[in-house]
Amino acid sequence: AFFIVGSSCVVSYSGSLQNSLSDTMAVDDDMPLSSLASGKFDDDLPLASLASAAPPKSSAKGSSSSKGRPPSAKTAAGGAKASSPKAAAPAKGKAKAAPKKKAGESSSSESSSSSSDDSDSSDEGGDKAKKKAPKAPKKRAPATKGSRMKLLKKKQSADGIEEGEEGEDDEEEKAAQKVTKRQRTSKQDVVADLLCRWWYVLPEWPPQDDAYYKPLLKEKKLRQVTIEEWEWVPEEDDQGCRKVYQLSQFRGLFRNSAGDLIDLRPQETCPCYTTMMKKEMSDLYDLLVKAYENQIKDLVNSKYNEERLKKELETTLNKVRDKAYQAKQLGGGIKRSKSA
Repeated sequence: AFFIVGSSCVVSYSGSLQNSLSDTMAVDDDMPLSSLASGKFDDDLPLASLASAAPPKSSAKGSSSSKGRPPSAKTAAGGAKASSPKAAAPAKGKAKAAPKKKAGESSSSESSSSSSDDSDSSDEGGDKAKKKAPKAPKKRAPATKGSRMKLLKKKQSADGIEEGEEGEDDEEEKAAQKVTKRQRTSKQDVVADLLCRWWYVLPEWPPQDDAYYKPLLKEKKLRQVTIEEWEWVPEEDDQGCRKVYQLSQFRGLFRNSAGDLIDLRPQETCPCYTTMMKKEMSDLYDLLVKAYENQIKDLVNSKYNEERLKKELETTLNKVRDKAYQAKQLGGGIKRSKSA
C-alpha cells in the first residue's frame, strides 16, 4: 500500500496519520509513564498502532464498562476535538500570566532600592549634621587703647563702687596738683628741670648723720635702739623715753613697738615741688645754672662716651643763663619799684 503512488493513497494515508496523531495528543498529561511502557513497540511498527495501544482518558463521568478499553477512531477524534479547546485555555492563561522575575533581577532591584534608601538616609543624616553643626566663633578685632579705656570705664561703673566724700576730695586735690607739660608756666618748667638734677646743687637730703636726729628724738621722748637688741631692752627707760628703730633704707624714718611711722626728716629743705614753688624765679634760675654746670663736670666720671650728652647740656645751659639774666633784670626792676 505504501509503494503505490497516487493521489487517493496519499490522501487516505495523511488522514490516518492525522487521526493517529490526534489520538496520541489525546493522552492525558497526568498519565504515568509506566502505562506507556506496557506495550512493546518496534521501529517498524506503524503509527496507527500507537493510537490503539494508548489507554483512554480517565473520566469521572465514564461508565465502568469503558474502563481499560481503547477508544475508537470516532471517540478518539471527538476526544481530540473536545480536548483541544480545553488544552488551549490553560495555555492562554499561562501566556497572560506575568513572567516570573529572575533571581538576579530581583537581587539587583533589591540592592538598588537598598542603596537608594541608604543614600536617602545618608542625605538626611548629612542634613541633620549640617543643622546641628556649631557655628564657628567670630573673630574679634584687636583691642585698641581707646576700646580698652572704654571697657575699663564700663567695669568701674558696673561695679558701682561709691567713694566717700574724703576719697572725692583726695581725687580733686590730685587732679589740681597734676600738671601737664603743655599747661605749665615758665616757673613750673624751671622747677621741673631743677627737680631732675637737684642733687648737683642742693645739700644731701635727708641728712645721713645720726647726730642730726638725736636732739629731735629727745624732744619727742624717744630713743633709738638697734634691731639686734630690740627684744632684750625694755619699752621705756628711766627717763621715760620709748624705744624706736630707724629704717635702714630710709634715713630719718623710725618705727615704734606699735608700728607707727615717725618722720624726722627736715621738711623745710625737702627737694619737692611744694618747696621749690615757694622760691623766687631768679633764685630758681641760679640753682638751675649751677645744677647744669655741676652735671657737665660730673660727666668726666662716667665710664661711657658722653660727648653727645655734653653738647646737649652745654646748649641748654646757655639758654638757661640767658633766661636767668632776664629774670634778674625783671626781679631787680620789680624790687626797685616796690622800694620807690
